[in-house]
Amino acid sequence: MDATLNPTVIDSNLAHPPLGLGLWGQRAGLETETAVASALEAGYRLFDSAPVYGNEKSLGLALAKSGLKRAGYFVTGKIWLDDEGQNGPRLATLKSLANLGLSYFDLLLIHWPSPLSHLTFLALNDLKAQKLTRAIGVANFSWPQVLALQASTGLWPEVWQLEFHPFLVRSEILKVAAQKGIVLEAACPLARGRLKKNQILGRLAHKYQKTWAQVLLRWHLQKGLCPLPKSVRPARILENAALFDFALEPKDLAALDRLNQNHSVLKPPFVFDGAGYVISHA
Repeated sequence: MDATLNPTVIDSNLAHPPLGLGLWGQRAGLETETAVASALEAGYRLFDSAPVYGNEKSLGLALAKSGLKRAGYFVTGKIWLDDEGQNGPRLATLKSLANLGLSYFDLLLIHWPSPLSHLTFLALNDLKAQKLTRAIGVANFSWPQVLALQASTGLWPEVWQLEFHPFLVRSEILKVAAQKGIVLEAACPLARGRLKKNQILGRLAHKYQKTWAQVLLRWHLQKGLCPLPKSVRPARILENAALFDFALEPKDLAALDRLNQNHSVLKPPFVFDGAGYVISHA
């Protein structure tokens, strides 16, 4: 195990690993169990889960089989849209913890912003007080939505998970998160492969003798984000963890920054209102 995968990267009430395994799209059963076991062997300690992914039980089984003590890994859970509001988060959290075989989450996030998110966030804060989670945050929120959440609850998220990659470089969010002490997690850090054949990225991969994915993930680390790549292939999971034996030069970081198009590769099947809150979903 590479010990460099386990530093504390935030000043909060817990150590947040610098790299995590995203579990979206992994089939329950052997696929998830094998991916998690491979990730643990490679040194990953953060696992980004959600009930809507359908693989919580498989994640919990893999963690139990690892023999690691509970303090040895970091599990993120999420509150789905159907469970937002005042009372839903507690019931959903208890169900997810039962699926996982755990007594608490390290982090609970609101999965998507909705008109009920302010009530949901207050409920998450109560769950933190009850020690059912150690930290709380949001996913897929915009900066105006984070501001509105703070204004209505008096609370800032401790962690903010959002889409981030060279096609979507959110420089202003980097600044405000640093000012407010909010940890940023990068969802979709590899832009779903859209950058794989980019010439600049190819040149940098050749320069550093790394893969295009390793260069991208290292870019995230150096910009202060925790990337959450997903894969079910053991070799790729190991490859994505090999990020701590090189560093990108400032000019190469800037070259990747210049690829920004303010373009999202995520197309969620929701109906949003004018402020970007989900008002209808399947």
